[in-house]
Amino acid sequence: MPLRLSYNIMVLTLCCLLGSTAAMAQTEPDTVRRKRELPTRPTVEPQQPRVTQPQPQPEVIRPQVVRPSEEAPQALIDRMFWGGSFGLQFGTFTNISLLPVVGYRATETFWLGIGGVYHYRRFRGESMHNYGGRVFAQQQIFENFLIHGEYEQLSVELPLMNYNTGVYEISRRFIGIPMAGLGYRQRIGERGAADILLLYNFNDSYASPYSNPVIRAGFSFPFRK
Repeated sequence: MPLRLSYNIMVLTLCCLLGSTAAMAQTEPDTVRRKRELPTRPTVEPQQPRVTQPQPQPEVIRPQVVRPSEEAPQALIDRMFWGGSFGLQFGTFTNISLLPVVGYRATETFWLGIGGVYHYRRFRGESMHNYGGRVFAQQQIFENFLIHGEYEQLSVELPLMNYNTGVYEISRRFIGIPMAGLGYRQRIGERGAADILLLYNFNDSYASPYSNPVIRAGFSFPFRK
């Protein structure tokens, strides 16, 4: 009897196992058993982004900007000027002055130069001739006003009384004449100028050809425009 019972238990267990296998086979989805299909359409490879090479840009030439406080470099001759001044004086002495100059514009407001001096004088019917040289400097202080200073070295002729004869005789000597004063400048074109000067003669002696105040009118023009 125990052997029979064991046999029946084994048969029952086997049947249960077979039943559960069949149930799992019925509930398994079709996609598990079916073979995966291969794609029939051609695969599209992802496009790589194009790398564009930068095109060389044409060089842009910008005009040079010069600030008011800065000056563009210039050649020496472009800073040089020529001109002169003249003076007239009538009275006891007739004095006609010619003063040619050559100068250099160190800046737009500071000028300096050298020049010659010639005077024609007439006193009591006697003609006298003075000549020499001078150096000068000018500093513009306002838009049209300037300070002027110069030094002249002259060979002058003087009428001196000969007390033995009572007659004036012409004598020649060398003198130095420092002068300074103010002036008014009117621009002519881009770099030319016309000046009127009012100067004081610091050697107002008998030998000096100038009497105070000394008034001059002059002009200056660039060597190359």
